[in-house]
Amino acid sequence: MLPGNFSEISTWLIFAFGLYYFFKNKNFKDENIINFKALIFALSINVIQLITMVYFQPRIATLPASAANPGVFHAWLDFTVVELIIVMIFLIVRQNIYSDKALIKFFKVFIMTFIIYMVAVLLPQLIGTLTKVIDPLLNVIGKLFEQRWQGRNFYVHGSYVTSLRRINGFAPEAGYLASQIGIVFIPVILACIKNEYDFFGKYWHKVRMYWILLILSIIVLFFAKTSTGFYIIGITALMLLFCISKKDRHIVYIFAGVAVGILLVGYIFVSPIRDLIDQYLFHKTGTSNRIGGTKGLLYTFLHYPITGVGNSMTNYFLLKYVPWSTRFNSEYFAVYSASGYPILSNFMGWFAQFGLIIMAPITVYIVKKVKDARLILSKSNDILDDSTQKLYRTVMNSFVFFLIMYLCLSPLIFTWNENYYVIMFFVYVVTISRLKSKLGLK
Repeated sequence: MLPGNFSEISTWLIFAFGLYYFFKNKNFKDENIINFKALIFALSINVIQLITMVYFQPRIATLPASAANPGVFHAWLDFTVVELIIVMIFLIVRQNIYSDKALIKFFKVFIMTFIIYMVAVLLPQLIGTLTKVIDPLLNVIGKLFEQRWQGRNFYVHGSYVTSLRRINGFAPEAGYLASQIGIVFIPVILACIKNEYDFFGKYWHKVRMYWILLILSIIVLFFAKTSTGFYIIGITALMLLFCISKKDRHIVYIFAGVAVGILLVGYIFVSPIRDLIDQYLFHKTGTSNRIGGTKGLLYTFLHYPITGVGNSMTNYFLLKYVPWSTRFNSEYFAVYSASGYPILSNFMGWFAQFGLIIMAPITVYIVKKVKDARLILSKSNDILDDSTQKLYRTVMNSFVFFLIMYLCLSPLIFTWNENYYVIMFFVYVVTISRLKSKLGLK
């Protein structure tokens, strides 16, 4: 049976690509494709999660089954599937990012994909936030490709854009699009600007293309009309200060001052702008739920710091630990009290679900990769080839920006294990490992 739309097609493409590689690669049997330590770790945390879920099941069973309370089998199966997809993505990335040429080819496709996405999807949706002229087209496309939450009224007029006049890029909510742009695309753009590097090998007025993409990204984030988007704009502005020379920083200050001035004047004299800022920045109805949910996850982690409570098993504990003072709002009574209290902070959700026994080794691994990236950055100064040096510095800078953006957004909520986040992470990890070997680093 075919899905109702094509929003999940990327997962099936990755699965199909993985099967194709395993069956067609003639050297498959001779390759040491899986690190033994990584395999033991993956199997160990899977068993630990299953035991944790079984242990807490008697408490969870007191609540009716729902998306926020799926039961042990479905929660364990979901965790296992995520593990398998992560492993599959790693193997695919490792077999394809095997040289500098392959790395450049990947980022060429990456940039072209973003340009096509911007022109074919985001800019038409931007028009849809300002006028109803292309509403029929947006509704048809939205029905085919849009991810949608069941039971929410975000799509009542045919699509998210035509219903709320906000850009979502086919994500279920605008905040998820903002996270995608901020974590996946902006780090690469900023790194190219910082190093004045063009993956296409042609300096077009000192990579003006990347400046254009950055400006368009900020415009899209603004018209996504989500606090996550405004937050990303602020983080991007701060990182941009470290990407340009001191003599050029006054340009950023001027643009920032003009933008703030326009917003201030608009807030005072233009009611639509005032309504937009009030609704999506100052008077967020979900703020109390987010604060309460974060506190609930923190209390859950403090009660069970070693193992956590298990994947997708937090609903019972949130209903127990979320302060009552944060529950008196329409969203809680209309949604959460009926369907369960969701995780509203990825960062605290990781620790509450998985505990230190999983999160501590992962944190140590990421810190080690950051140190490796810094070592490669320092060693790249010894490379005589200017183009190669800029390539390595651009990718390493992009990795650091990626982690900064991901960490800064982790207190908020987005689908942290989306394929595109995992792909980008492993592109950086595989590149770091390859460059360490190539440059003779320990």
